[in-house]
Amino acid sequence: MNPFKFTHDVRKARIPDHSLCASLTWCAGINAFLFIFFSIIFPGTAMAERYIDIPSSELISVSLKAPAGPLRMGEVPIFTGTITNRSTKSLKGLVVYLSLVSLQPGHEHPVDLEDWSAQKAIRIASLTPGQESDHEWKMRLIKAGPFGAALTIVDPESNQPKISPLAIFSIAPKPTVISGRILPVIIGMPLFLAGLFLVLYRTRR
Repeated sequence: MNPFKFTHDVRKARIPDHSLCASLTWCAGINAFLFIFFSIIFPGTAMAERYIDIPSSELISVSLKAPAGPLRMGEVPIFTGTITNRSTKSLKGLVVYLSLVSLQPGHEHPVDLEDWSAQKAIRIASLTPGQESDHEWKMRLIKAGPFGAALTIVDPESNQPKISPLAIFSIAPKPTVISGRILPVIIGMPLFLAGLFLVLYRTRR
């Protein structure tokens, strides 16, 4: 056996097939060209791909602001909610509703707004890209203690509702004794009795 012939055959087997490499390079180049071509011709398609995997709930922001200052039972303060469309398309038929929860330690529970005479839900017909929508919710405070309120947005085109951060507030109890009303009674009653006694005394004389 000729050893030189064997070495020559081994070297020949290790030489890559240049025609296969050229074919792979040509296919990759064609794919890159087609991608760039269609991206230029249809720019909206490439833009839409940026949002195709993003839930619509992530393209909406919502916040709720509790009224400033101390709150007391019997008052009807106004809570302000802001909804913003951060997507590139108009959102239609949004449903926004208010929720209330008691944060009393050891007795946390959802609160039925029926007793609180609060507006529960609204509907936003359309919200264009970048548009903000402010709404007010009035709520009669019927119980003292710590509470939290939140807004929830339901988009008909999404199965993921968007919930605002919790707006925490505290309601002080209504004073049982009102000094402005009890003081005249305390001062006036003795004067009234003294005057009545004086009249009776003069009448008997």
